[in-house]
Amino acid sequence: MATSQSKVRAEWVNPFLSPAQTVWQAMLGCDLKLEGAELVSHQFTTEDLTAVIGVSGKLEGNVLYGFGGNCAQAAVAKMLEEPQVTEITQMGLSALGEIANVITGNAATLLADNGWPCEISPPVIIEPAGSRFTTVAANQILVTFNSDMGVLRIRIALSENHRK
Repeated sequence: MATSQSKVRAEWVNPFLSPAQTVWQAMLGCDLKLEGAELVSHQFTTEDLTAVIGVSGKLEGNVLYGFGGNCAQAAVAKMLEEPQVTEITQMGLSALGEIANVITGNAATLLADNGWPCEISPPVIIEPAGSRFTTVAANQILVTFNSDMGVLRIRIALSENHRK
């Protein structure tokens, strides 16, 4: 069982960094630059749009993808090949969920290669901005990226599952 004392470890965070940049470039055609990472509280207020992916297996918890500012609209416009998006439709939400899903799927493969096999759940989208969210994990690593489309923040809230 995961305990509230579990610490998020670098070996669980690092597998998300390269896939985030690779997937962003492949799906959106622009570079995603790592701005920094920090330990943050398990309670936070959501970005303009947040995609949540559940993780289970040797690791359990959530990975949350916060699309800040106009990032969500710009990403949806690119994925749907529209010149501009002012309102995100169900198709747009699905497109953003797919970005989160592909990044997490690639990270799960890297985690499994390093002895941490896990499964991921389909994405859940939280909107509007400003929703209060609390994860079960005692802490999270917040990784901030920046691109020409805007800011992407990935909150990694994972702990070891001692039952697996």
